[in-house]
Amino acid sequence: MEHRARYAQALRDAVRTLGGHERLAAVLNVPAEKLAAWLSGEEMPPLEAFLDSLDVIADGPYAPRPARRVRVAAIRNR
Repeated sequence: MEHRARYAQALRDAVRTLGGHERLAAVLNVPAEKLAAWLSGEEMPPLEAFLDSLDVIADGPYAPRPARRVRVAAIRNR
């Protein structure tokens, strides 16, 4: 099995684990269109996305997901 197929299979398993494409796209922090291209084999996902999908599979569907880092902008009055 080549890397592209192996990566796509891991992503499909992660989609099943989380219960939907939108959920995996949110966890991976990528647009749904990009995830669809990876799942179809049209594009090769980056190694980080592959490894994150393996973490999703290993953790299972009910594992708490790490919260996204909140970005705050400070507005200064001059």
